[in-house]
Amino acid sequence: MISHSWKNYKGLIIAAVVIGLTLLTHFDAVFYKTPIAEITSIKQVSSQKTKDYFGNQDKTVTQKLSLKFLNTKRQGQNMTISNQYVDSQVLSQKYRVGQEILLSHKKWWSIIGQKRDTILVFTLALMLGLVVYFANRLSLQIIISLVLNFLFFILAILFDINFETVSPIIVFAALTIIFTFITLFMVLGKSRQFVIVFAATVLSTAAGVGIGAIAINLNGANGIHFEYMDFITQFPIPLFYSELLIGVLGASMDEASDISAMLLGMQRERAERTFKDYFMSGMTVGRDIVGSLTNVLFMVFIADTLPMVFLYLRNGNTWSYTIEMTMLLGLLSTIISAIAIVLTVPITSWLAATILTRKKQVIE
Repeated sequence: MISHSWKNYKGLIIAAVVIGLTLLTHFDAVFYKTPIAEITSIKQVSSQKTKDYFGNQDKTVTQKLSLKFLNTKRQGQNMTISNQYVDSQVLSQKYRVGQEILLSHKKWWSIIGQKRDTILVFTLALMLGLVVYFANRLSLQIIISLVLNFLFFILAILFDINFETVSPIIVFAALTIIFTFITLFMVLGKSRQFVIVFAATVLSTAAGVGIGAIAINLNGANGIHFEYMDFITQFPIPLFYSELLIGVLGASMDEASDISAMLLGMQRERAERTFKDYFMSGMTVGRDIVGSLTNVLFMVFIADTLPMVFLYLRNGNTWSYTIEMTMLLGLLSTIISAIAIVLTVPITSWLAATILTRKKQVIE
């Protein structure tokens, strides 16, 4: 009965949970120890144009915020506070009426930042809800794999921070293998598809990053400014390759999963096929996937760098300087990722064809 009701009203139940969690976090200020206030009105006090040493222009604005406390002993009380921001809003923020902000009080009141738990909970709940709705029985495994991957990611960061003698490349190379194993094992289980995709993902990721590293070293990293990485706090080159490993991994895993799933479907349909049949079919499917995956990576890169590109151009910088400062490393990462994507096709096709022709029985 419960199972039948779940199938009929699954969408409504998930929507109700998402809305309920969102509303709960919207009205959860009373549970915070940190003072929280809602902005009831705003008045612009002053506005002044600024210009730095390089001629970049911006505008500094001072706001007077009228606040109403939502928690602590001051709940319901009103207060005014000043907020100063620049138009670019890189390191400061323009506040609006209705927003909730976190406050700190030492000698005087100051703004910590905006209260964002509502949008974060809504986004996370919506994502998990869509996973449950569309993945059905696999939803629990997918969610568990996400949680485990996140925990291992935090552990890798803590390890890298506390053990500086160990290269980040070693740490994140190990993390790449762990990510691959957890993700594929939780979704595919103990199967030959797991073996094919795991081996193909690890090999293609290593090959793509390795070829990229060789090309960079042969060129002496000429024209590549690793020091331009955002907020870098240690030697940048190992961190660049660590970032690259994680970025390449996702695309390679996706492509290897698609190719292997198709070839396993062929094997279930008719087991009496030759190595050449499987290999050529995998290559054909891979060629169709390569183009779209490469473009997806490029669009992700563009979306990630777009705000900084606009910021640099609006401040009067040239296109060449903007590309060098904000886009060069991202373009390099995209190219190396594309190499790995291309290599995934023959590697996955060869592994799948080898395993599927070793035994002729239908593979589960």
